[in-house]
Amino acid sequence: MKLVACGVFVLACGACGNSSSSPAPQPLASEPAGSAAPAGSAAAGEKKHHEDRHDAPVSDAKLDLDVVVDGKPVQWHADDFAKVSKFHGKNNDGDARDVWSLREMVHTLVGPTARITAVHGDGDKQIFADAWNDETHIPILHNTRKGKLKFRWTDQDGAWQDTQVVKDVAKLDVVTK
Repeated sequence: MKLVACGVFVLACGACGNSSSSPAPQPLASEPAGSAAPAGSAAAGEKKHHEDRHDAPVSDAKLDLDVVVDGKPVQWHADDFAKVSKFHGKNNDGDARDVWSLREMVHTLVGPTARITAVHGDGDKQIFADAWNDETHIPILHNTRKGKLKFRWTDQDGAWQDTQVVKDVAKLDVVTK
């Protein structure tokens, strides 16, 4: 129904004194009125979900992160990230990314009993002690094509999981007790 209405509107606009040399678009004869959008495309008026991972890289990741350890603010920079060995994992499309295990990061940069309690970015995610201590899931930070950091979990084999994702990570809350 929307397709027919749009086609009538386009035809009416074309007849309203449009001096363009090209004719107004006509509906395809092979498409019946009210036909659905082709598979894999967004329906008329709907926005298709954009996947950043398919874009060309925009910039290198900015490795600056605000961290609050037991209530005291500190900052981690690229030289701090360099102290932590990178985690071996690939994104869902198989592209290599710079990835760090957050467990290893806080143990290296803060201490062996440290754990992250919250990740802040485009949203806030709490990390409870039982999730932090679950060895079957690994909390990671990785760079994005936009030059930002993203938080997510992986399984033991390094396969990325899409639950509890935080984009544009800017701050971590850490406790040592």
